[in-house]
Amino acid sequence: MARQDAKDRGHAPVEIVSRLEIRDFKSLKEIAIDLGQVNVLLGANGAGKSSLLEALGILGAAASGRVDDQALLRRGVRPGVPELYKSAFAGERLGNFVRFTATAVSKTCYTATLTNPIHRPRPWWVYSHEQVQDSAGGSVASRGPNGTRIFSDSAKVENSRSVASLVRAHGDLDEPTRSFLDGLDDYAIFSPTTPVLRGIVPDSAPRNPVGLFGGQLPEAIAMILDGHGREARREFLDRAITFVDWAKGFEVSEPSREVMSPSIPTSRQALLFRDRYMRSGRNKLSAYDASEGALYVLFALVLALNAQSPRIFAIDNFDHALNPRTARGLTSVFVDACLDHGRQALLTTHSPLVLDGLPLDDDRVRLFAIDRDRRGHTEVRRIEVRDLTRLKKQHGEFALSQLWVSGRLGGMPTSV
Repeated sequence: MARQDAKDRGHAPVEIVSRLEIRDFKSLKEIAIDLGQVNVLLGANGAGKSSLLEALGILGAAASGRVDDQALLRRGVRPGVPELYKSAFAGERLGNFVRFTATAVSKTCYTATLTNPIHRPRPWWVYSHEQVQDSAGGSVASRGPNGTRIFSDSAKVENSRSVASLVRAHGDLDEPTRSFLDGLDDYAIFSPTTPVLRGIVPDSAPRNPVGLFGGQLPEAIAMILDGHGREARREFLDRAITFVDWAKGFEVSEPSREVMSPSIPTSRQALLFRDRYMRSGRNKLSAYDASEGALYVLFALVLALNAQSPRIFAIDNFDHALNPRTARGLTSVFVDACLDHGRQALLTTHSPLVLDGLPLDDDRVRLFAIDRDRRGHTEVRRIEVRDLTRLKKQHGEFALSQLWVSGRLGGMPTSV
């Protein structure tokens, strides 16, 4: 698994989420999912894929100290009123709480049970129950009706503030638990949009190294090209140019009016491509004029390769703006980069060819079908491929995509 691989490479062990449990959140009535290092979610529109990503974002906000709209927006979670956050299935008892639990590979575990009145909601959610367990199964901190304890000592903590945030500042906390809580806190859902990637619209959710909607892409690329050594620079350039075949190369520099119209707003740095087919002196074009697919490729590679990217992150609609075959190739490269650089990723997709880029014979890479049952509850089912080589020999290189499109893997609308 990821901890051992990172150790073998001489890096610190990677504390990733090995199991996520969700109760009474939107259509996720009761879900438990055993995650790998790279996880791809398939499903019809409205099946609950984005809600699953958001559940982890809410837990990350809980670990940070407070669950309010600002904390949720920072993580790419759509703020919602309690009436829409709490499951409300017809004919079933309405619950007052939403509950989230994440367990790490090391068995470190964090649970938060949250509530907010439906009729008079507060600007923030309050903690009803909370627990932090270390890798040995011992309780580091807990809160509930019988009080709050931190390292066996009673504590008084306001119900809008998490005990996890207090534990993280405590000197006695072991490193695996601290690393896991920090990773949850830093988790974010990325949903890049073309105007933001082009640099003509500011990113409303800036993060480091890139914003949730694609802001600061030139600066994030510059960090890799200028500050990570020759090997990192070569790796990034080689992988990127594979998918931007019309470009001879690209660079990050100050905006130039020679290649950008004065009417186009610019940021402090601009991404410039050199078109291999155009004559020298007239072959430069900016991100504003480049294909949007090239920008999405660079964005995905930045998240996988930049040292400042979150250790745990999600990309909603991973294949957006990509040619299907480009999506397939990028998936393969992206997965390899995440595995090599210790990132955990959760991806949603509607492109069948993304599946054909997955090395599903590696247990760290997992594929899930997301469906709704007859009651409307979201169901999550792992699609296991025990012998990928044999499957492709039987059905060809596009075996997985064909099986999905034919409806044999699940995660497809049943009414069409």
